[in-house]
Amino acid sequence: MSLLECHDSTVGAGRSAIGFRRDQEDRENRENEGGRAPGGALPDLVERDDILAGLGRLLADATRGKGQLAVVDGPLGSGKSRLVHEFLESLEPGGARVLRATASLREHLLPFGVVTQLFHGMTIPPPSRDRVRALLSSAVEHTVIDGRLAGGGWETQVVDVFQKLAMELAQLAETTPLVICVDNAHYLDPPSLHFLAGLVPWLHSARILVLLTDDHTLRWPRSPLLAGLLSQSPNAHRIAVRPLSRGGVDALAVRLLGPHTASPRLTAELHRISGGNPLAVQALIIDQQAGGACYPEGYGRALLELVAHSRPSMLSVVRALAVLGGAAPVADVARLARVDATVTGWALHALVSAGLLTEGQAFRHPVAATAVLDDMPADRRAALHRAAAELLHEAGAPALTVAGQLLSAGDPGADRATEVLITASDEALATGDVSTALSCLDLAQHTRPDDPTAARIRARLSRLEWQLKPQVAVRHLRPQLRDFTAGHLDRREVSELVLGLAEAGALDELTALLDALRTRAHRGAGSGTEDIRPLTNWAAMAYPLHTGLRKLAHSVAAAAPEAAPCHDPWLPSAVALADDLTRGREDQLTHRAELLLRTFHLDHGSLWNAESGALALRALLYAGRLEEVLAWCEKLETAAAAHQAVAWQGRFLAIRAEAHLRQGHLISAHDLAARAMALVPPQGWGVGLAGVLGCAILAATRSGRLEQAEKYVAQPIPEQALHSRHGAHYLHARGHYRLATHHPQAALADFLACGRFAETWQPPGADVVPWRTSAAEAWLAQDDQDQAKRLVREQMARLLPGPSRARGLSLRTLAAVSRVTRRPQLLTEAVDMLKDSGDDYELARALIDLSTAFKDTGDQRNARRVAHRAWHLAKQTGAEHLCREAALDPIDPEAAMSADQRQDGLSALTTQERRIALLAAKGYTNREIAAKLYITASTVEQHLTRVFRKVNVKRRQDLPHFL
Repeated sequence: MSLLECHDSTVGAGRSAIGFRRDQEDRENRENEGGRAPGGALPDLVERDDILAGLGRLLADATRGKGQLAVVDGPLGSGKSRLVHEFLESLEPGGARVLRATASLREHLLPFGVVTQLFHGMTIPPPSRDRVRALLSSAVEHTVIDGRLAGGGWETQVVDVFQKLAMELAQLAETTPLVICVDNAHYLDPPSLHFLAGLVPWLHSARILVLLTDDHTLRWPRSPLLAGLLSQSPNAHRIAVRPLSRGGVDALAVRLLGPHTASPRLTAELHRISGGNPLAVQALIIDQQAGGACYPEGYGRALLELVAHSRPSMLSVVRALAVLGGAAPVADVARLARVDATVTGWALHALVSAGLLTEGQAFRHPVAATAVLDDMPADRRAALHRAAAELLHEAGAPALTVAGQLLSAGDPGADRATEVLITASDEALATGDVSTALSCLDLAQHTRPDDPTAARIRARLSRLEWQLKPQVAVRHLRPQLRDFTAGHLDRREVSELVLGLAEAGALDELTALLDALRTRAHRGAGSGTEDIRPLTNWAAMAYPLHTGLRKLAHSVAAAAPEAAPCHDPWLPSAVALADDLTRGREDQLTHRAELLLRTFHLDHGSLWNAESGALALRALLYAGRLEEVLAWCEKLETAAAAHQAVAWQGRFLAIRAEAHLRQGHLISAHDLAARAMALVPPQGWGVGLAGVLGCAILAATRSGRLEQAEKYVAQPIPEQALHSRHGAHYLHARGHYRLATHHPQAALADFLACGRFAETWQPPGADVVPWRTSAAEAWLAQDDQDQAKRLVREQMARLLPGPSRARGLSLRTLAAVSRVTRRPQLLTEAVDMLKDSGDDYELARALIDLSTAFKDTGDQRNARRVAHRAWHLAKQTGAEHLCREAALDPIDPEAAMSADQRQDGLSALTTQERRIALLAAKGYTNREIAAKLYITASTVEQHLTRVFRKVNVKRRQDLPHFL
């Protein structure tokens, strides 16, 4: 036996291929008219030239009286049928007589089906055709009953008929060479296969080429007859058609897409996804032509098309594999597909041979599994997923894996799936997959659990929805209150219900729940009573103006013992931070916040986690440690976004916006606040909407965008928000908007309302908003200096010793109600303190006031110098209206220079020089810059000298314009 492989060109080398058109002119005509590629090959037929040449040599041998049997063997989608078709199309008219037939899966049990196709063709002359049809009718009459073969022994009854048929074919071939072509020989019916087997011995002296296409991977069960013919006959040849190599895919892509589009990266991706299967490659190229990119959907379509034309068991196996998610043990695939394990193994081997699966029997791209699943009827797909869940559960697979099948089914089916889904939710949370955990719990609700289990599911679902979908989490509050009444909630679930009610502003329900907990605590029984004291304290601090909660907290504090150790570490931290914040224990608050943040991480298993983290960040915010706050917020915001915890992401965005606001970066503060509100819808914020809305209002007001601020003010907030700790921020912001729009009396009312919050907190220094200095500005807008002076003195008396942002604000306001001659001194002190605080907006305002004070005292030189600095600082913060208040030309003629010179000078600065120049422009002395950068004052002076030379200025006062 000789074996012709895909790239073997040694068989019959040097012999002419009789029957082929070899004339160069004819070939060129076919290229021009038929769209062939250079060399005469079709553009979509690559790595097949050697096979075509080999078939030509075999036909030449047959023409000389040495008949041949050629079996073109290739896997699914390898293009073997197309290849043979092209070979037959290339035969010269009249050079050979062709008998063609196609075996099919639908007719593989139809007796004599292929033989009938061969001999009923019109290429057999009439006398021979009549004899052949008579012989076939005789064979069918003696062996076929009701369309099926008779019992055993039918082979002996047709031997004589088959010999006579063979003789007829041999006689036909004497005048013209004969090509007998059967496509899909793996689906041959038994009598037709026996006929072809009986024909082979005649080939040694007949001018006949028997040409079969075969896929040995699809012959189930294995038939020894065709394999025996190949191994025993010297004139039989197996020609292997393999998937395309990487070079073949590259060549095909270049032919169909052109060399510019078919880049090495694209062709590598085409080969990786298709496995070299020609049908899949062409489908991918078609998608690429349509969309301009390598879309993998073509691979999925090709797989479906090939499987659809194969045996039903193949489709069942592929569906089972898709449901199981890819590579899986053969036994599991067989059981799920309800196909014999041996047949399943054959099917998987066939797909691997075709390049449609990897060597590990997995899909080459997830899109294939998606295509297979989408092609299934919905009920059938759901049933398979449930069966897969059962199979995996029995095999001891992780609960999360089993739950994946149940989620895909959409209906868990069995009640016992409840615990699997709950466990899977815990496993998903352990890996940070909050979305999957939520989906598991959502599905678990539909398994008809008992009341305690339903309460457990609801509590966990609520916990995750407060993180991912806060706008819908409110729906669980009333059912959870019923669960609490029924005693189905544990300690953590009770504490989180308190937090949820507080966030939603459900104060009546919150008060009733805490009162019920107090009653249970007196009786000494009930989950959640261990935390009655910290929970009531926290609730009172969350709503400083709610009298009922404050009285309840005092009552519990007097009667209840300290809380027992809590298994949720975030609850005590949140309570302690809130207590320090409202009682003004600044040093202790900052220290506690630092300790918590050192080990802080997002914990999706507790709602108190984000609450404690947010309180710690606000503690650092109020302490003026803004850079630390920004760094932490960015880190936590990224972590929350990675797990789709949009509520937490929005909360950290809001704190970040407030930090920028305190730095005077108005544009970024507004944009961050707007992002936070776009991320979480208004109903998802609860009472917290007042806080983020207040930040947006103040940023828009200070930057002069009053129309935008008006829209924010018009946006409704929850009724109880103004009683919450967020109320002071909102009222303070709204007051400044009203002040900017010339409504000082309404502004004063808002600022004084902020003072009600301070009354509930302990002095000193506990104000989170500077309401007294703001109220003083409102009094000044009404020309009442006495009231303004009273408030400023009260504020000064409350301040802790030492420089601070609050003292800088107070000094600026105090200057406004002081004698003209004293104002420069007060404002200079205010500028120094505000400069250290990092609040560029308030610093710009103080500088404008200082410029005016210098002007009022006749010091025009200093007035202009300070105004120049104020203008650029206001420009930097985004407060355009402050630039107008400076009322000076920002461009000093003495410092004017061309844009090109300025750009050259700035680009020449080193990083350290730019850093020093920026601090100098802000008004820092050399010693202050040295302390900030940990260098000597002499080094600062040397750097500034080089900066002045590079940017061509003589004074540090001119630096802002160039920076």
